[in-house]
Amino acid sequence: MTRISKVHECLEDDHAELDVLVANTFDAIEAADARKAFEDLDYFWARLGMHIRAEHLRLFPAVRKAAAGSAEHDGISKMLEQLREDHDFFMTELARAIKAMRLVFSFGNEAETLTIVRGLLEGVVERLKVHNQIEEEQIYTLTGEAFLDAGAAEELLASVRMELARYPNRFLDRAPA
Repeated sequence: MTRISKVHECLEDDHAELDVLVANTFDAIEAADARKAFEDLDYFWARLGMHIRAEHLRLFPAVRKAAAGSAEHDGISKMLEQLREDHDFFMTELARAIKAMRLVFSFGNEAETLTIVRGLLEGVVERLKVHNQIEEEQIYTLTGEAFLDAGAAEELLASVRMELARYPNRFLDRAPA
């Protein structure tokens, strides 16, 4: 059995953290707590954006480079494009949900808005499950020693961690110490 790389472990751990954050959002929706639902949804959206940024700026270019010249290059490139399309879908749907939550504070009708937001979030989560499985089983595995030398792997890990630590200003109080 191949040992997973530190990059793989880091990003998979971040997936698990994001799962907790979206579960918190669903809990607030089920409790009909619009203010908490908005706060949790906004934080989940920001953290998912940070994760996506780490993948787009750091992981995907490293994977493309590692796969260059290999027989799998075309398949990996297509997979990365599909993952990018998923990322666009996630951010678009979450932006719609945030917009709906902002409107509820101006115009009311919390119950209807929370139902709409729940539906948008359920769509994101369903696609996210498949998306994360592809990343964890097919993309993150390309960060191991069979593909990257030790120096490149350490550099990638440091750059991924740096991106995951770049919290938006409004969430600096929630950033790990």
